[in-house]
Amino acid sequence: AREHLVEGHFSGTMNYHGFAYLVKGFLIDGTLTPHDFGQELVARLAEYPPVMQFAMQNLIDSHDTERVGSMVVNAVGKPYLQPDRFDYDVSERVSPRYSQDYRVRRPNDRELQLQRLVVLMQMTFVGPPMIYYGSESGMWGADDPCNRMPMVWDDLAYDPQAADPLHRPREADEIAFDTNLHDFYTRMVRLRREHPVLAHGTFTPLVGDDDAKFFAFRRQWQGKQIVVAINRGDATYAWELPSTNGHELSLIAAASDTTDGIEIRKRDGVHVIKVPPLEAVVLAEETK
Repeated sequence: AREHLVEGHFSGTMNYHGFAYLVKGFLIDGTLTPHDFGQELVARLAEYPPVMQFAMQNLIDSHDTERVGSMVVNAVGKPYLQPDRFDYDVSERVSPRYSQDYRVRRPNDRELQLQRLVVLMQMTFVGPPMIYYGSESGMWGADDPCNRMPMVWDDLAYDPQAADPLHRPREADEIAFDTNLHDFYTRMVRLRREHPVLAHGTFTPLVGDDDAKFFAFRRQWQGKQIVVAINRGDATYAWELPSTNGHELSLIAAASDTTDGIEIRKRDGVHVIKVPPLEAVVLAEETK
């Protein structure tokens, strides 16, 4: 959308091209390698003037797409119908209207954890995050009209979801406000508000380990630094990050509700960081 934005004197637009497509390929589908994920994020950021990079709205789902929870449930492996967009919002993949295999069920615990990785990436990347109503309360749904169901509130009771648009047998899913997920979104929003480096800082990939599905990057601004490490793999990843100018790292956020298995220690001028599988950590790094 660069030409449209520049010639039209707009500030920014929904960042499908530079964010949503790539996040789906790496974090949701697990088919885009961490190395290529980092390279593409840098390249697609560079397609826009610097001031515009910080106004692009980083979304995953909207009223025009399936909900993020259902994207994870229906994660697509290769081959893609449209490889350039990792089948993001491709009709044949996003609705039971066109796909006989589309699953309309509630996301399970592993799938909800992947959604948390997506949210953490949204809240720490360049450009403001855009959250579609209800994703923070655990709503799921295929493309239109299932993505526009009435909001799930924490003070209402709901009947289970038992219907299937293709009349397939299914187990009923309980509908309820997901307090844990909502609290996580709240913490991630607060994290971004409390650390201006996430709104204004530069973006630099630090490591992309394709075999381990591990990706890390740094945001930096006015002497403040944030390091984000995402382990999309199925095994704990040990990462060594050299300390610069005596920087100290401290854990300020994680994708899980627990810090079990997360280790951060300094040895001989090197930070040794252990990140459990399907986990992401945000580390504050300050100049002395």
